[in-house]
Amino acid sequence: MSKTKIHLPCLRGYIGDWNYYVTVLSFQEVANRVKLPREIDKKYEEEKLKLGDWIQRKIETNRIKHLISYLKDQKQRFFNGLILGIYDGNPTWQEIDVQQSDVYDDEAEMNYLSKTFGILTLKGDESIFAIDGQHRAFAIRGAIKEKDDLKNEEIATIFVAHKATDEGKIRTRRLFSTLNKFAKPVSQSEIIALSEDNNCAVITRHLVDEFDLLKGKVLVIKNRSINPENQTAFTNIMVLYDIVERLLTNKTVVGINVKGRDKNEFTSVRTSDEEIKSATKEIEKIFLELSKEITSLNKFFNGAKIDRSNEKTSLLFRPIGQNVFFNVLKVGISESKKKIVIDYFSKDKFNLLNKTWRRIFWDEETGTIITDKARQRFATLIILEHLGFKVKRTKKDQITFDSFNINPKKI
Repeated sequence: MSKTKIHLPCLRGYIGDWNYYVTVLSFQEVANRVKLPREIDKKYEEEKLKLGDWIQRKIETNRIKHLISYLKDQKQRFFNGLILGIYDGNPTWQEIDVQQSDVYDDEAEMNYLSKTFGILTLKGDESIFAIDGQHRAFAIRGAIKEKDDLKNEEIATIFVAHKATDEGKIRTRRLFSTLNKFAKPVSQSEIIALSEDNNCAVITRHLVDEFDLLKGKVLVIKNRSINPENQTAFTNIMVLYDIVERLLTNKTVVGINVKGRDKNEFTSVRTSDEEIKSATKEIEKIFLELSKEITSLNKFFNGAKIDRSNEKTSLLFRPIGQNVFFNVLKVGISESKKKIVIDYFSKDKFNLLNKTWRRIFWDEETGTIITDKARQRFATLIILEHLGFKVKRTKKDQITFDSFNINPKKI
């Protein structure tokens, strides 16, 4: 806990029954003053009331790690503000008297400005905790330890007062839950369309706009389905993003560890232009190879239309089939056995005329495709086993295998 007194320029406002104070804190002050509930609890070991009893949240160390990398490596870094609770201590607020001027001469307006502008003084004996922004606060603490010149950067901060009473705990718990209830996370489609820090999103946009093989053949929509009547699109942008992320990162495939760039870091911290260009070429090279080696893809990329209503049409033109195929391909690439995978799919038997895939993916009663993720996982596993890759079946996997009774060697 910092014992140093600081004076903060501030705006005072209210909403509902909360008074709050809006200011900025340097990263150094965030590191010095913002504590975990369990750190504050150490002050009250002999008391029954503990802050951690009512607002304890698990710190995700991997998330902290990647936020630290972002702060250190991203020149255009920016964070949302922090909402901080003040627990005990004696912070004070001093209004700033606004004098009459040519800009504003209305007495009511001057009174409002005087009540709103002020100085918030923290004496250093307060216990301060993050109601919203806990991971950001502790990433800041870690970042300035590793990069000292970050300490003078500032983050917007809202202070609210917390009282160590039963009623005070209820109020703060409600505020915490409300903030989390109504905070709407950015959707996957928005990340793909807008993110400049998620390298997979940047690469996906390039493939859609600039890669001749895919140009005009990727649907830009906000879901993962493709209308069965569509004859010209290979896939949609959501699935393409999944493919890019799968091929470039170390995201596990059906429980199998694979090689690749660190998934969390590569999708959150912008890398160099050279690395993005290299990764993009990697993806383009794979697609060009597939378009030459797999007959159905070769025909399509050379102008043939897709008849998605025909059972003999490859499942490579459906999102479920693409998920399975690129899962298997990723494992093959990771284990230097890409040719084995491509040779298998080049036989073009991955369709609904094949009794194996029909059993797994076709609902005879409704005459529709079954898109269940568990079935996609099962299809991935039996292909990998068929091709001789080592897989570890979970208990759930074994139940699925027993239910279908499909011998991977005979697909």
